[in-house]
Amino acid sequence: MLAEGQRISMLQAMGVDVYRLRSGNAPVDPAGVVIAGASVAVICPGLASAGLTRFRGQLPRALGLAPERVQWHAADSADLAQDAMAYVALGIEAARALGVQLSTMQQNVSVIAVTAEPAALLRDATAKRALWHALKPVVHRLRGN
Repeated sequence: MLAEGQRISMLQAMGVDVYRLRSGNAPVDPAGVVIAGASVAVICPGLASAGLTRFRGQLPRALGLAPERVQWHAADSADLAQDAMAYVALGIEAARALGVQLSTMQQNVSVIAVTAEPAALLRDATAKRALWHALKPVVHRLRGN
């Protein structure tokens, strides 16, 4: 039987992501494995931001960030965060707005995840799985991998 440290190092060597089970309302440890000072900008269509209250609560926990480290912006906003380590665009409209406002250099050094339209994000298991696969590169970047 392998010790826990050996098991984790073997799984990482094989390219397997090791995740902890989350519990109900467990507090987020902002100093955990996430790079200090990391932040994520989420861009969503203006009208959809009101219907995303549940998603707004779940996204920081899924990324392992404190809620204040996730910056929410409307797609039609002129002041998108230029200093974010990663960007999540909710839908095609938000992705286009993000592409217009970020410079080519900023797009090259950032991780940008484009998801489905906000109305389809949490609709069924397939949509949730696709959302998680879109967020994986963001999580890897936040952890410094």
